[in-house]
Amino acid sequence: MRVVLIHQAFVAPDEAGGTRHYELAKRAIEQGIDFTIVASDISYLTGQRAAAAEKGISEQNFAGLRVLRAYTYPSLHRSFVWRMVSFLSFMLTSIRAAWRAGRIDLVMGTSPPIFQALSAWLVARLRRRPWLLEIRDLWPEFAIDLGVLRNPALIRLSRWLERFLYARAAHLLVNSPAYRDYLIMKGVRPDKISLIANGVDASLFDPAARAEGLREAHGLTDKFVVTYAGALGLANDIETILRAAARLDEHPPIHFLLIGDGKERARLESRARELNVANITFVGARPKSEMPGWLAASDACVATLKDIPMFRTTYPNKVFDYMAAGRPTVLAIDGCIRQVVEAARAGVCVPPGDDRALAEAVLALSADRRRAAEMGRRARAYVVEHFDRRQQANDFVALLSRLTADRHSRFSMFSYRRAGKRLLDLSLTLPALVVLSPLFLVLALLVRGKLGSPILFRQRRPGINGRAFTMWKFRTMTEARDAEGHWLPDAERLTRFGRFLRATSLDELPELFKVLKGEMSLVGPRPLLMEYLERYTPEQARRHEVKPGLTGWAQINGRNALAWEDKFKLDVWYVDRVSFWLDLKILALTLIRLIRRQGISAEGHATMPFFLGSERKDR
Repeated sequence: MRVVLIHQAFVAPDEAGGTRHYELAKRAIEQGIDFTIVASDISYLTGQRAAAAEKGISEQNFAGLRVLRAYTYPSLHRSFVWRMVSFLSFMLTSIRAAWRAGRIDLVMGTSPPIFQALSAWLVARLRRRPWLLEIRDLWPEFAIDLGVLRNPALIRLSRWLERFLYARAAHLLVNSPAYRDYLIMKGVRPDKISLIANGVDASLFDPAARAEGLREAHGLTDKFVVTYAGALGLANDIETILRAAARLDEHPPIHFLLIGDGKERARLESRARELNVANITFVGARPKSEMPGWLAASDACVATLKDIPMFRTTYPNKVFDYMAAGRPTVLAIDGCIRQVVEAARAGVCVPPGDDRALAEAVLALSADRRRAAEMGRRARAYVVEHFDRRQQANDFVALLSRLTADRHSRFSMFSYRRAGKRLLDLSLTLPALVVLSPLFLVLALLVRGKLGSPILFRQRRPGINGRAFTMWKFRTMTEARDAEGHWLPDAERLTRFGRFLRATSLDELPELFKVLKGEMSLVGPRPLLMEYLERYTPEQARRHEVKPGLTGWAQINGRNALAWEDKFKLDVWYVDRVSFWLDLKILALTLIRLIRRQGISAEGHATMPFFLGSERKDR
């Protein structure tokens, strides 16, 4: 099996940052998977070039893990606009790099940044391979909540892009249980989502280590050391740590280490000088391989994020490292990760943004080091049991194997959709139009004589991907209006002759010309009204991923007698299982249902009530 992951912010062990993908890929390679990662040649954390580019692409190898570094414009930390330029440059160069990877069985994309997910989708589409999309944070919701994304037009475009990617991924992988709930709320099927949480390779950390040499080298021998290890960005709320340190400046035994880098570092260092705090050190970015030593030199660790609702869904990597190192966590983050820390009894939780509470929690741990050590022991035991990277890697490999095993059946369905389905439509429609031409003439004359002109009912309906086309049917209703010129109800305009046409589905026969033209298919979800498009949930809207049909899975399983939600579930079921044999089965059963005249109308209605939207519709 050959897998390609496109990941701009990939971190190798000799670089600073989270190494989730390195660890998962390394385990996958041990189990016989050929794994290639397409990454940026610019460090996402520091903005510095990570590797010298060779004609735009350089190559590294980490014990069998192939990493292709694609040229990226070095402007990550300059401004929002220039940051977008950097993202877009990698989006383009990563496609070329992925093409150099050779044969591919599965393409994996990861977000954020969201633009690299587009690269992965395009590579998968061009290679006709399944695409696995990993969601590592909820873009664009985080950016909106932070106030980074404010323009209404850009917000609408971003949410459209989010839905576009979710709909086209073969499967979605999330690293937090709350992300799974979010995706389901967005209309994604639960069986399309897998959870492999953030975790840690606990074997890299020795909870008994103290790193006395490192402590001595940095003048920390007699200090109670509190460490933050991670990005120094807007979202990370390092300002709260600075204010807490200022409150504890009169307690000489307490010292804070800030290990990391980011676009906020210069401002934060300036802010620390303004606060005149002497008990805080900016260590800078350190490779992941050095983190066990730095955490061993710590007595406690701290994790902070801005107090915005969406951040309550996160599983920050750093907290799992803290726990594996056997150190208590002072956590200023609400939500999912707080549930983990509290369940493990592995630290102290304080309100986000509350520097007083943070300072008091640190002071209490420094005064009771036995309690702090016991929290650390519980943290280590809990993370080994529940968030061990080795077990997560096994789950990851099993997911990759399942997706690639489905490849042939998916490819077969894809090929049938592209060519086979059209061939079936033409091979049946052309003879049917010839054989039924006398019937067309008779029905046209009867409609003209009983209902007048026009003979055909024409209406704009949504076709594949929601694109409008004009549907044709024989008329079944009069044009009777009330005194004010409004149409009378359907039941009053539907004549006895019209009911006969509907009951036998003879009114649908002109749609065969639309099948011949290619705007419809013999089998597919029935085309409904244009105004329904904005009322569908994202999942219901998937009924438009195939051409509308004269008949469909919903038509042979209840037709108009079904509730709207049940009908849409059957339509989406068909979309996910399109095949030659299924289409033949539906056509055969349609003839049986027509003979029995089942499901012609909903109870109390001439046809169906209007669809006003589902209760769980995504607003």
